[in-house]
Amino acid sequence: MEPQSRHPTEDGGSNKVAGSSANMLRRKSSTRWIPTTDHIRILKELFYNKEFRSPTIEQIQRICLQLKWYGKIEFKSVYYWFVNQRAREKQKKRSTSDVHVPMQRSGLVGDDNVTNWKHEDQWGTMAVMDP
Repeated sequence: MEPQSRHPTEDGGSNKVAGSSANMLRRKSSTRWIPTTDHIRILKELFYNKEFRSPTIEQIQRICLQLKWYGKIEFKSVYYWFVNQRAREKQKKRSTSDVHVPMQRSGLVGDDNVTNWKHEDQWGTMAVMDP
């Protein structure tokens, strides 16, 4: 019995017999959307200037029709872009509003109305700093 020859497949692998069932099953291509610069420009303009924060289904469909002039795009890509953009804005707002104040105000001390500040020393106890 003679060994069967190997033929390369389109994905770079090889099968024992050309036309086998493995050759019929092809890997799906990536479905990840890669927006063009025009897509991003238009979406950002709508989000920031026109204040389309949560567009309706009809609005998303109209946006898709407009964006198809600039490259392949699907409804879900536009929908998730707005979802993700709202999440980014919320996260950005949260990170800018979290201001860490390392010292606490203790109040007035003495007759000269000078304010002292409290901070924790290296052992975790409160120490008063003199002005």
